[in-house]
Amino acid sequence: MKTIPVLVGSFIVAAAAIVIGCSTNGSQRPPRPPPTLAAPGESEDHQRLRDAWIEMLHRAAPGFDWRHQDAEFRRVRMQRSLETLEQWQATGNDAADELIVATTAISGNWVERGSGNVAGRTLSTQFDVANNRLNVLSHGGNLWRAGRSTLDWASPADGVSFTPNGTSGFLERLTGSERLLVWADTPSGLFYSDSGGASWSAATGLATSNVWYSRGLAARDASASEVYALRVEYDGGAGSWRTKLYASTNRGAAFSSRGFIGQGNRVALFSPRYGSTVMYLLDGLTLNTITPATHALVAVSSVSGAAALGSNDRVSLSGGVDSGGNTFLYVFVVRSSASVTEIYRSLDGGASWTTRTNAPTNMFGFNSAESSTRDPARVYVGGTNAYRSSDGAQSWQLVNSWPDYYPSPATKLHADIPNFDVFVDSGGNERVFVSTDGGTYESTDGLLTVQNLSLSGLRNGQYYGSYSVRSAPNAILVGAQDQGYQKAMAPSAGINDFVQTISGDYAHLTSSNNGANVWMVYPGFAQLDTAPATGDWTALRDWDYASANFQDWLFLAPIEADPLNPNRALLAGGGIGANRNRVLTLTYNGSTITHSEGAFDFGSRVTDVQFSRNGLTRYVINDGGQFFRDSGGGFSLRSSGLPDGQYFYGNCILTHATTPGTIYVAGAGYSGPAVYRSVNDGDNFTAFSTGLPNTLVYDLATSADGAHLFAATELGPYYYDSGTSSWVAISAVQTPDQIYWDVDYIDALNIARFSTYGRGVWDFVLSSPVLFRDGFEG
Repeated sequence: MKTIPVLVGSFIVAAAAIVIGCSTNGSQRPPRPPPTLAAPGESEDHQRLRDAWIEMLHRAAPGFDWRHQDAEFRRVRMQRSLETLEQWQATGNDAADELIVATTAISGNWVERGSGNVAGRTLSTQFDVANNRLNVLSHGGNLWRAGRSTLDWASPADGVSFTPNGTSGFLERLTGSERLLVWADTPSGLFYSDSGGASWSAATGLATSNVWYSRGLAARDASASEVYALRVEYDGGAGSWRTKLYASTNRGAAFSSRGFIGQGNRVALFSPRYGSTVMYLLDGLTLNTITPATHALVAVSSVSGAAALGSNDRVSLSGGVDSGGNTFLYVFVVRSSASVTEIYRSLDGGASWTTRTNAPTNMFGFNSAESSTRDPARVYVGGTNAYRSSDGAQSWQLVNSWPDYYPSPATKLHADIPNFDVFVDSGGNERVFVSTDGGTYESTDGLLTVQNLSLSGLRNGQYYGSYSVRSAPNAILVGAQDQGYQKAMAPSAGINDFVQTISGDYAHLTSSNNGANVWMVYPGFAQLDTAPATGDWTALRDWDYASANFQDWLFLAPIEADPLNPNRALLAGGGIGANRNRVLTLTYNGSTITHSEGAFDFGSRVTDVQFSRNGLTRYVINDGGQFFRDSGGGFSLRSSGLPDGQYFYGNCILTHATTPGTIYVAGAGYSGPAVYRSVNDGDNFTAFSTGLPNTLVYDLATSADGAHLFAATELGPYYYDSGTSSWVAISAVQTPDQIYWDVDYIDALNIARFSTYGRGVWDFVLSSPVLFRDGFEG
C-alpha cells in the first residue's frame, strides 16, 4: 500500500505527497510514506501487522481451520448457484432477473455502483491468441474476459469466485476446445470451465481436508491432456505441511496424487509455453523432469552456486526455448530476510548452471518472476516495483518507480507485481502481461514501455468500506486496498467512475454531520476529509501515529465520529506509548488535529468504539470480549464475557436507531455466535446470530427508523428477518461471491450500500415497504 495524492481528470493526481503528522494548510507536503502492504514485496513489519490483524479478526478455537470452513461453505453455495443459474438461463430469464431478491422478509434488487475506472489487484493473464482475447484472474477470484482490441471487460459469472490464501493465483488455458482452469483455495480445489467462465465444474481426485494453499499449476502442452498441480497440505507421516504433486491426464477434469514432494514454498513447476513439452519440477535446488504418462520424477541436476535453502525461503522456475531449439531455464530464489532475488540460469536444459546478478527486489509472490519464452537474455522480476533485464540477468533496470503511476496511470506500472505472463501473438511478437495491484498491463518491447489495459471496465475494486454523503447528490466515498480514498462526487444510476483523491489503504469511514466531513484511518495515521464533496486532496488533514508515539495500533484501527462534535472522533486499538490499551480523542481545530488520551485502561486492546445516538454515552469492546460503558462519569466494565463467546473477537458495535439501550456487537463467529444483542445498555448480552453461518461479521447497519438491519460478512450479505427472528441471506444468483466488508444504509435512497473486497461497491435497493415500523425486534 502506498500513499500519494492524485490529480488527473477522473483520476486526480497531484505532484506532491501526503502530509505526515498533524496537518498544516497543505501548501507543502513532506516525502511520501513508504509502501505498507507487503505481500511479500513490501515492508515486512507492515505485512506482519496486517497478517496478525486478519488472524485476530478471524479468531477461533485452537486447531479450528476457519479458512477451510469458509471455503467449504463457498463450495456448496457455488454449486447451488451454478445449478440455479443454469436453470434460469434455460428458461430464458432476463439477465436482470439474476440480481433480484425476493424473500418473505424483504425484496429488492442489486445494482453495481463502481468503480468503473480504478482496478484492483489482478493475479494472472491467459492470452487467447487465435481470438485476440484476454482472460484475467482477479484477486477477488473472478475471471474477467475482454477482447484485446476492444477491452470490453466482463465477468461471466459473478456468483462464483476462486480466491487464493495469499497473493498468488493460478489460471491456465487449454487450447483446441477451450478449457479454463483455476487452482483455488476458497473454495478449495481445481475448477474448470468449457464455457468461457460462464459455468464451472470441480475436478475430482483432490484432497478435501488438511489443505492450505495452492502452489503451482502447469500444462505440459496446452493442446494436449496432461496438467500438473502443486498444493501445500498436511503430511501426517512427517507431521508437517509439505507440497503435494497432483497429475491429470484428462485436461484437468480428474487428478491423482503423486505424493508429497519437498517442503512448502521450495517447490516449483514449469513447462515451456512453446517449443517443448518437457515438464520440470524444482524440488529445493534439485531440478527434475516429470515423465509423461507415468509421472515419474527424473533428476536432472542440482542448481550449482546456490547456498542451501532455509525453511522460509522461496523458489520459482521459468524459461523457454531459443531460436536454435535449446531450452533455457531460470531459477529464482528469495531468502526469508532478503530484499533481493537470487538468479541462476541454465542454457542447456538444466545440465549446468551459472550464477547471475541478483534482482534488486524480492518477489512479491510465487509468480512474480518470468523470462521471455524464446530469448534467454530477457527476464523480469517484480516486488513493489518491476525490474527488467535484457542481458540475461547480468544487469537490471527499473521499469518505473511506484509513485510514477499516479501522474501517468496509462503508461506506468502500479505498485506490487503478483505475476508476469508472456505470450507470442499471431504476428510473432512477444507480449508481456503484468499483473499489479492496479490491474493488468501489457508490454510489446520487453517492459521498456507498458500500457494499462485496466483504465475502464475492469471492476475488481477491493474496498474496506464506504460512506455516502446524506445530502444530494449523495457523493459516494470509499476506502480501498492499495487504490486509496476514492470518490464519486455526483454519482449517477448504475456504474460510476471514481476519483482517487489519495492513494493507500483506507477504512472505517465515519461522519456525524451527514458527510460534511468524514474521518477514516490508514495504517499509520488517522485522517479527516474536511470537504468530502470535492476531489481536492488539500482538504485532507492527518494525525500521524509515529509523531504522536501512538503504539500497538491495529492495522486498520477503529475510529468513530462524535455525534456532538463532527470535528472530534474516538480512536482506539493502541495508546500513547507501549502496552497502553486506551481510547484517544482526536480533535480538529480548523488547522491541525490534536489528541488526548483517556486515563482508563481497558485491560487488553480495544477492538471497537461507538457512541449512543445522542452522543452522551460511549461504548467500548476489547479483544477479551469485555464490554465497557461511559455515561458521563468515566468508563466501567459492564459485561465481563459474552455467552459462548470465549473466542469472540468483536470488531463492530451498533446502537439501535430508535431504542436507547439496545446495542449489537458483531465479529468472529467461528467458535460461537457472530452477533450479540443487549437490551440493557450493555450490562449483559444474548446471542443474536440465528441463521448466520459460522463466520466473521465485519459490519452492521440499520435504517434510521429501526425497520431494517443488515450485516456484511465474510460469506456475503445478510438481513435480519424479525418475523422469524433469524438472519437470511440476500444474495441473488449473480450477486458477487465476495467478502462483504462494510455496509452503509442510506435512508433517503432506501438502499443498503455494501463494499466488497474484490468486486467493488454494490447497492441492495429495497423494493418492499417498511415492514416493521416499530423496529426490527417487533
